[in-house]
Amino acid sequence: MARLRRRRRIRGKISGTATRPRLSVFRSSRHIYAQLVNDEMGTVLASASTMDRELKGTTKSGGN
Repeated sequence: MARLRRRRRIRGKISGTATRPRLSVFRSSRHIYAQLVNDEMGTVLASASTMDRELKGTTKSGGN
């Protein structure tokens, strides 16, 4: 019972909205990927990665 209450409380705090989106970051061994997610609509508002042309030359290494 306490586990379910804790799960509901935590899930309510981490869901993203249009005014305050959730930042999702994934790190692979070579690259970093980031997304701004609106969980209410189920859409990605913006995304970036170290594979993008704009960021590719500015970083020394992808994931470390």
